[in-house]
Amino acid sequence: MGWMRGKRLSPGRTGFTAVSADMPGADVRQAPAHFRVDIQLLRAWAVVSVMLNHARLPFLPGGFLGVDIFFVISGYLMTGIIDQALTTGTFSFRGFYARRVRRLLPAAYATLTVTACAAPFLLDATEYQGFVQQLGGAFTFTANIALWKQTDYFGTQGVMKPLLHIWSLSLEEQYYLLLPFLLFFCPRRLRLPLCIAMVLVSGALCVVLMLRSPSAAFYMLPTRAWELAIGSVIVLLARRNLLRSVPTLLRWLCVATILLVPALVGEDGHPGGPALIVCAATAILLIPGAALDRARQALSPLVAIGDRSYSLYLVHWPLLAFASNLFLPATPIWVNCLLLMVAGLLAELQYRLIEQRFRAFVISTRSLTILILLPVVLTGASALTARRMESADMHMRAGGMGLSPSCDFKGDFEPIRECAPDRSATIMVWGDSFAMALAPGVAATSPSGIVQATRTVCGPFIGLAPVDKRAHTPKWAQSCNAFNASVLRYLASNPRIDTIVLTSALAQYVPGAEPELDWGYLLETPTGFVERSQDSALLLSSLKRTVTTLQAMGKHVVMIAPPPASLIDTARCHERVSEHKPVIPGDSNCAISMADYHAYRHDIIRFLHEVRAQNIVPLIDFDARLCRDGNCITRLNGVMLYRDHAHLSAPGSIVLSKDMDWKSLIAQKAR
Repeated sequence: MGWMRGKRLSPGRTGFTAVSADMPGADVRQAPAHFRVDIQLLRAWAVVSVMLNHARLPFLPGGFLGVDIFFVISGYLMTGIIDQALTTGTFSFRGFYARRVRRLLPAAYATLTVTACAAPFLLDATEYQGFVQQLGGAFTFTANIALWKQTDYFGTQGVMKPLLHIWSLSLEEQYYLLLPFLLFFCPRRLRLPLCIAMVLVSGALCVVLMLRSPSAAFYMLPTRAWELAIGSVIVLLARRNLLRSVPTLLRWLCVATILLVPALVGEDGHPGGPALIVCAATAILLIPGAALDRARQALSPLVAIGDRSYSLYLVHWPLLAFASNLFLPATPIWVNCLLLMVAGLLAELQYRLIEQRFRAFVISTRSLTILILLPVVLTGASALTARRMESADMHMRAGGMGLSPSCDFKGDFEPIRECAPDRSATIMVWGDSFAMALAPGVAATSPSGIVQATRTVCGPFIGLAPVDKRAHTPKWAQSCNAFNASVLRYLASNPRIDTIVLTSALAQYVPGAEPELDWGYLLETPTGFVERSQDSALLLSSLKRTVTTLQAMGKHVVMIAPPPASLIDTARCHERVSEHKPVIPGDSNCAISMADYHAYRHDIIRFLHEVRAQNIVPLIDFDARLCRDGNCITRLNGVMLYRDHAHLSAPGSIVLSKDMDWKSLIAQKAR
């Protein structure tokens, strides 16, 4: 991420800018050598903040903004190199990409190779399947796209992806591939306007896509290019003598900004305002003129970290991710801190033995063959290994959409064949992903079939939808309310469906259940939609409204409570045990402690008690069947009940339905 070292300031009639000592035509002997200490300090802080954030240290919740600092540095350096070479007539695509290959690939290939060799021994089959896709993406500079399809960067599953951090390198490499062509075919006088336009257009796309698909806005080059382009604008302004030296006070304010903002903000809405502030501060600090030469000796430890920032970034995350796979539930912070120390040692070895050694290797037919064959061999071998690792438990963790993936509706409900396969069905399962998990079991004990009306995160609460500051925006919440309204319209016109099974995770609705996600409500009122804080009275009122509306249609209604759960992913535990992979702490039964269950579901259990107390709707729960003697079982008749830490697996839903006779329970309880 902006990984260049040994920067010198090359004077010219257009001003000073950072150039690389290996740039063609840059005669550093004729230029006053001036090492950019400030750039190395920025790199040092960027990589340290990212590493501390990844280790989950509580005092730096916004440490991921170090990546944004790197983006600005990268745009500054690469644009400076290209513009300088184009101005002197020494630019060549072959030379530019050859230097990028020498600088980036040796260390990256070393990290990817070691990680790929360790992965089969430390990852379960499910995670390993995703790792193969990550590896292929890393070698083809498309890791950001592969990861976008797999996980939200800030999601709970992201911590177990050993190559999650490569998304940013892939995004930068995509910028490096496009930038030379844009500048080469653009007249010199238009290069600055072009880069300004890139900032504006990319920034606008980012704002728009954040409202529609925050994960895509996070991962994709079109919505993150503005950060690199800010660096491009600054270097072109400097090279054209359009920037004056920055006042010392402003520099110190910018230093304070990049130090304090990561300590004050969280991940919600990223990339947003905090990213813009940090990028702007970084851009100002990159303007040549910082007088740090006299302090260079005193700052040498930080400069050394900046020198090694590329290797530090590469090696630290796989260590943390592998640990996240071993530990249930979360890796202790003290272990993460120890792993960061190990990362420092490994980075030093990689810096000395790989980065420095191969900085000027000759790109020949032989070396190109190795650079091409290594990814092919590693990715191919990993794909074959993934096939051999497949297990029964791995397949039980797959799926999770109920009758069909099509039943996770994105718009209004429609009785499509996949979700309403039998026209004689008399039961509807309505709710969010927990309803999807229940659907196979309800269908298995319903001879006439079922109708599945489900949407992820969207519970069956009329006029009330969850909102957060990330993916579930007010616009999304409006579509959730519209989905529930469409379900009611369908039921009103289909009298044959006489029983409605409601269910929800409830965590996104119940106050206090997931405080770290900062959930709220979008409430539909006669005058429009309004945002409200979570409130049990509002939720109970919405549930009561749902039930009475259905009963007014002549429907019988029952609600199924979420199954016992804790922070431990029991499905991952079972799969790792069955595949003889290490688990910490070791528990071959992978049971859920009732104490952990009650602590984890405390607010939801209290809400369900209130539902019972007010006699709003009959409830079916699993506690009496699954929990006894201080533990709740997670495998029944040899079948893994869960597919993650909370959702039932499809086979688990079916075996539990038959064991508990859901058909009779639903018929007895529904009213």
